Parts: sequence; C-alpha cells; structure tokens
Amino acid sequence: MTEVEVGISGIGIAIPQHFILAEEIAKEREVPPGYATKGLGVLEARIPYNVSLEELVIQALEQIDYSDVKRIFLATESDPDMSKPMAIRALGKLGLTIVPVQSKFACLAGLQALILACEYSVAHNGKPAVVIAVDRSIYPENEPKAEVTEGCAAVAIRVEINPELVALDYLRYGQYAEDIDDFKIPHRTAPFPDVYGDLTKPAFLKCIKRAFADWKTKNPESESTRDTIDYFIVHTPFTKMVEWYMAMFWRHEKYGEEKHLTIEDCVENPQLFNEYKKRIDETRKQDTEFQDFFEKKVKPGLKYNPYIGNPYTVAIFLCLIAILEQAKKGQKIGILGYGSGAGSLVIKGEIIKSGFQSNLQEQIDQTRQELTFEQYENWRERTLRQIRQ
Repeated sequence: MTEVEVGISGIGIAIPQHFILAEEIAKEREVPPGYATKGLGVLEARIPYNVSLEELVIQALEQIDYSDVKRIFLATESDPDMSKPMAIRALGKLGLTIVPVQSKFACLAGLQALILACEYSVAHNGKPAVVIAVDRSIYPENEPKAEVTEGCAAVAIRVEINPELVALDYLRYGQYAEDIDDFKIPHRTAPFPDVYGDLTKPAFLKCIKRAFADWKTKNPESESTRDTIDYFIVHTPFTKMVEWYMAMFWRHEKYGEEKHLTIEDCVENPQLFNEYKKRIDETRKQDTEFQDFFEKKVKPGLKYNPYIGNPYTVAIFLCLIAILEQAKKGQKIGILGYGSGAGSLVIKGEIIKSGFQSNLQEQIDQTRQELTFEQYENWRERTLRQIRQ
C-alpha cells in the first residue's frame, strides 16, 4: 500500500422505495421472456417515483459523518442543469455552502471522484473529503433491451487518512481511455441516451482489460492476481456483463492473450462479438475451476445489483458495500470501474476492519412499493417534462 494510508471510513446508501419488475418492462416492450432475468441477471429496477435525487443524496449523507468536511466530490450523469452541479440543491437543504467538485465520465465518474478524494486528503494533511454519487438511468422505448436495466440510487462516502474500513492504493491505479461512442446523452435527446448496444459489450471488456494491464505494469509483484486478490468488485450495468468480463480475465490469466479473434477486433467490428463470446461462454459453463473462482471472489459482490438495477455511477459502490459486509481484515480487493465513451480505472484496496454493515438489505426488504406499468409510464412522462421544461 501507500506510505500514508488513505481510503474509506464510512458509506451511506439510499434507494427509492418504488420498483418495477424487469420482466414487467420486458413483457410490455415485447422483449423475449427471460431476457432480463436469465439473460442479463436483472430482477428489479428501483424508480424515483415520488422522491427526488436530491432527497436521496441527503438520505445517504445523513448516514455518515460530514460535519468536519470542507471538500465534496460529486459524480452523476443525471444533471437537470448543464451549468451547475446537481449537489448544490441537496447541500443547500443541509445548510452547507461547500462548492462541490464534479467529475464526468459516464459510470466511471464515481470511481474517478473517489481517487480525487484520496489525493485531496493526502495533499491537505489528512483533511477528510466526501464523495457523492447519484443517478437514475432511463432509456427510450425503442431501446427496450437497455430499458430493462434501469435503476436508481445515491451513495455518500467519507474519505480520509487512517481510514476505518478500506485503504486504497490511489498512487498505482491502472487506467485506459479511448474515444468510443458506445453510449452518450446528447442535448437533443436528454435524458434519454443514444445507445450502441452491440458496441457497448466489447467496449466494456476492452477498456477494463487495458486498464487492468496498465495496473499490472505498475504493480509487477502481482504476478498471480486471481490468487492474491480476495474479491473483485466490477462495475455492474447488469450481472452477466461482470461474468463475461471475469471469464475473459480468467482465460487471459490462464492461457494468455487470444492469437486470432480478440476483444479489440470486436470493438472495431461489433458483429464479431457473438463469435468471441462463444469462448467466454465455454469458460463460464464448462471450466469448474473458473466457476469456483467466480463463486468465491466475484459473485458475493453482486448481491444487491439485481434488485436495484443500474444506477450508473453508484453501481460499482453497490458491489463494494456487498463485499465490505463480508470481507475480513487484511483481505485484498480489486476495484474495476468502467464508463462509456469509454474509459476504465482499476485500483487495489485492503480491508482495514471486518464487520461493516449497511442498511441496504433492510431498504430492499422493507421499503418495497411495486409500480404498475401505468405508474411507471407516468413517472417517465413526468421526468421528461421536468427536464425539458
């Protein structure tokens, strides 16, 4: 780790009470049965039906200590105003006059903000900082295979030196970025994104692969990463995407790079991905050693995502919370982030204290109000009017 330990001392999480079943969206949009649940691993989408994103930010912040914090880093893709950070309204309701610093790189911005907070704390003699990530994802009707992955959440994270929960090696992180238009939110279509679905999957796999390779060059002692890292925390737009990436990672660690069809080829020609995926599926379904690895080191982090959906910048922190709830002191974690457009960051951490417990499972179990499809459509219409008025 770094000479000065810096990282996370507290995490607060908030999700909306309302949800809709992913299979209900699929049925109404005439998506094949089982596509969302079995194909992607998505069960429910949390919807901010009668709660604002600002209110969710406040709920998350009130679960951590921010009384001595003078720097706040914000990550979101859900800004209703292109000229100022969305957190201003939430902070104002709490009586805070701090100027927030906002990151932007699609879903990757949350992890980007976390690294910035670590750098701030070390550079300012240990002053604490807070990271806020908040998003709701919403897709147009003509992208039903993306629409079934919608979700919403807010997270607040206290970062400081001598952290209580997890130390982060912020100095030796891996990174990779490339101009790939797999997803974007143009002004003309906001809040709906333009999604190039066939490109999104290979772009995700390529960028994390390249960032992980960069991380390994900065951490040459980590020869057998699959053995030395106890848990892998991966950005989760849907759980099957994580399984695909980890199967690719496993193949590369075990057999080396592909000699013929590569994931880079698939980014150049997305139609090749189905052929490439056959090798991934072969590993997922037939390699018992990989299945054991995934069950122990990856699947524990996917506990919550299927019941919340994809809240963009918050998705990776849902995985982090799940791991922190069961990891033991001294165990190593690898955090692998991705943002469309496209880029990836990879950072290693070490668990400082066992026994962390969030209230996320309680929120999922006890604040459940299922929406009808008509109510869900009403929410979509309201959201569109509010943003475009």
